[in-house]
Amino acid sequence: MTCLGMCLALGHAQAQSTEPVVAFPIYNAAQAMQGLHQHTLLPRAQAFADAAQALTWQTTVYCAGPAGAASGLQAVRQQWQSTLQAWEGLSSVATGAVLERRSQRQIDFWPVRAALIERAIARAPQGEKAMELVGTPAKGLPALEWLLWTQPAAPATPACAFAQEVAKDVEREAQALVQAEVRIAAQDWEENPDVAGKAMAEWINQWLGGLEQLRWGQMEKPLKAAPAGERPAYARLASRSDASSWQSQWKVLREHAGVTPEQRRAPPRAGQALAPIEAILIGQGKLALAAKWSTALTQADVAMTSADPARAASVLTASTALKSLSLMFQNEVASSLDIPLGFSSADGD
Repeated sequence: MTCLGMCLALGHAQAQSTEPVVAFPIYNAAQAMQGLHQHTLLPRAQAFADAAQALTWQTTVYCAGPAGAASGLQAVRQQWQSTLQAWEGLSSVATGAVLERRSQRQIDFWPVRAALIERAIARAPQGEKAMELVGTPAKGLPALEWLLWTQPAAPATPACAFAQEVAKDVEREAQALVQAEVRIAAQDWEENPDVAGKAMAEWINQWLGGLEQLRWGQMEKPLKAAPAGERPAYARLASRSDASSWQSQWKVLREHAGVTPEQRRAPPRAGQALAPIEAILIGQGKLALAAKWSTALTQADVAMTSADPARAASVLTASTALKSLSLMFQNEVASSLDIPLGFSSADGD
């Protein structure tokens, strides 16, 4: 970075905080991808795999227990919610292994199809090959939610046996994601700048896809589709996890997009940590745009904090703030980074 660029970056950071700061490095695509995959996505894939393994174990224990064991059902529900949080920590920006494996369609297809779940219960599939024949709307985390909340499966029943198979199927996909992300993270990004550039473009596009999935797919679309006087059919509604899921997804999107107060004092090291989009802009000396982007993120923070599935106006306010953020990203940020925007067939459903 030139002296002028370094001084400007320092001035920008000091304008936002009176605490000591250091200059932001210039993050090239290789460094950005190394930080993303090695230090963010791989650990989160492992965290999801650990949670999925615990979910399988908890489901097995519950299904082998006595009928009417409310404490056992509650334990499985809690682990399902922990697994969902770990999954969203990995998949809210669906790049890398999640996109490569089309994992969102495999284990997070929504809405579920109750008739397909009931048909699968009757067929009693066992093992990986048998589960491959079960339609995606009848398996994955949403199907397990249905089996734990909508029609709670009792121990020692065909429904509970199927719940175990669904949990095992999620665990298999989680382990496959770890293996795929290990391979991706191990690449020498500096050796192949074209691959790094394509991966960075994928990340930028998938960030936008994740934002739109949250804004439209999970918030505004269900709200507008709901009959008057009825609660919208939001994803995760059965478990009353809709609000926490929104916040979890936004937290991840925010981490990828904006610099934290701590990062302003100690910027992410190139290739050693996730370099958020704002950090990349600052490193390139695009300080006015970075400041504008930071302001837009803060405005979205306020709106998302107040988003309540039970209050339609708050959901619309949050959706509007996310829409403004999306438009700024498309019209200013992506072009400033020289990243072409497109649409992926695997962004989710």
